[in-house]
Amino acid sequence: MIIMMTIPIILTVVPVMLYQVILSLCKKKSTSTHYFWTYTMMIYIWLVFSVTGIGSVWDIISKGGLIETFQQANIGIIPFQSDGLFTYCMNIIMLMPLGFLLPYIWRNFRNPIKVALTGLAFSIFIEFAQLPTNRLVDIDDLLMNTLGAVLGYVVWKMIGNHFFNKKEKQRTISLGNFEPVIYLVLACACNFLLYNWTWFL
Repeated sequence: MIIMMTIPIILTVVPVMLYQVILSLCKKKSTSTHYFWTYTMMIYIWLVFSVTGIGSVWDIISKGGLIETFQQANIGIIPFQSDGLFTYCMNIIMLMPLGFLLPYIWRNFRNPIKVALTGLAFSIFIEFAQLPTNRLVDIDDLLMNTLGAVLGYVVWKMIGNHFFNKKEKQRTISLGNFEPVIYLVLACACNFLLYNWTWFL
């Protein structure tokens, strides 16, 4: 059980560490403050994976392939059909930290459109990875997750520069314009392609 919980953390954090090591060998480095907040975001990403219960390519294979997975999946494509306000609120809240952390850590993500598109893309991955898990794959989740990312950006815009601006210069020394996107892609790809819970049975 502990191993099953530990492996997703490793698959989320270690690829980022390897990427940073490679960049450091190429004389591209940042600050300890920046790295601290980078790993704070990656732990948050792991928590999102844990809460949403994403599947993997191995689950798709066990169901007979992608077509069979889609045929067996529980998909909701009609907007605003979810039961209860609680579901909407939880989906909004879940991606608000992402919307806050992106502009907080990276200056070039201080743009609501970039944050919204990143939140949407991340939500699309989550919904796709849930296809083989028999959980509801719902368009409402996409809409509310994206809204949550935007609201997280709004929170940063309203209070981030006033209450959370300590060590901003050290925190925002980026390793590249696409740094957060690369981290998200690495975390999503490694968890989806490399983690197979049946190995631990």
